[in-house]
Amino acid sequence: MKLEDIMSQVAKSKKVVGGIKHIIAVSEYFFWPNVTPFQDVIEGPGSSARAVEILKINNCKKALIVTDKVLVSLGVLKTMTDAMDAAGFPYAIFDGVEPNPTIENIDAAYALYKSEGCDCGVAVGGGSSIDCAKVALCNAARPNLTAEKLGRAMGYFPVTFAGKQKKVPFLMAIPTTAGTGSESTVAAVMSNVRTDQKITVSDTAMRPKAVILDAALAAGLPPKATAETALDAFCHCLEGYINRSHNPRADEYAIRGMRLVKENIDRAYNNGKDLEARQALCQAAYFGGQTLNFEFTGYVHPFCHKLGAKYHLVHGRAIGSVLPIILEEYGDLTKSRLARAGVLVGISDPKANEDDQAKQIIEWIRNYCRTYGIPEFIPEIKDEHLDEIADSIMLEMIIYPTYAVYDRQEIFAILRKIRGDK
Repeated sequence: MKLEDIMSQVAKSKKVVGGIKHIIAVSEYFFWPNVTPFQDVIEGPGSSARAVEILKINNCKKALIVTDKVLVSLGVLKTMTDAMDAAGFPYAIFDGVEPNPTIENIDAAYALYKSEGCDCGVAVGGGSSIDCAKVALCNAARPNLTAEKLGRAMGYFPVTFAGKQKKVPFLMAIPTTAGTGSESTVAAVMSNVRTDQKITVSDTAMRPKAVILDAALAAGLPPKATAETALDAFCHCLEGYINRSHNPRADEYAIRGMRLVKENIDRAYNNGKDLEARQALCQAAYFGGQTLNFEFTGYVHPFCHKLGAKYHLVHGRAIGSVLPIILEEYGDLTKSRLARAGVLVGISDPKANEDDQAKQIIEWIRNYCRTYGIPEFIPEIKDEHLDEIADSIMLEMIIYPTYAVYDRQEIFAILRKIRGDK
């Protein structure tokens, strides 16, 4: 029996999954925050010019720049590459990253890394480019494995690769959107287009060793994409905060990240060149990634990963439809933490009771989606796909320390709500 089949069978048992989640929740609180590697972080508009300085300090000789064709055509890399040219620092550019990077994208990036004799990487772009670079450079430490086999080897289980941490080449991440937080996480997501599946890979070895948060690179991000990516950052913070494995350090990241989104999204949406608001959203995304490192996600992301892969949906758009419904499904299990988050972020009325405070933050999310044009439902969901979607969700959820554990029929019911069924 294949690993995926075994995990799918395990996921059907509430008792077993609940026990696994409890063990993970306890171990994460004491162990996981202490094994996440530290990063060097540089912030500020124009700071991408300092990339070559950081590469030299870390004894790098030639960089593979991992990005996409749109960013190259828009000249987003120019500040960084001009500084590299002036310093005589060699580089090769892989611009073949697609949205939701595929196994084939990652294999191609690694092939160019080898053929060009690179010894480090610079990921420039959204989560797709950063995730592609993460797995490609891990491949350099395990050259006998393809990206697909790396995904199976690391799979959904953390720290399996940590023993080879020193063999993973130096990677710098320079995000051009403010949502995924991939620049700060120990995880990556890649797509298998043959199976309409997203594979979540978690490992401390793949965390970028340096990050540059340069708001100027996001100045051209369209308003819709600005709202969708910021909602992704908000969701990372909120899902972690209401999880079973929350801890004081990550709670601080979560509240700060949500507050930064709330206070800056309207300015960034209406004026993309407002660099102060843009920089704040960059910080929010980074804090969201930090929250994920320590507190993990909940049911929202497994739903969105599969629905996004199956129906080719932008991730933030899927979150807008799924997040409020999942929060309502959690009900009393997370009400206290959800209400507290609403008050601390400045969304919920501190004088209201917990029930109303929890409802107020859910309504704020729905109003956010209405304001910025994110659809309320995902009508594309088909009945004949429900089993496939549920299998993916139950498999991914095995390691996430949520208070709720849903069986197949409960997931079907939630999917129908997300579809908009009355």
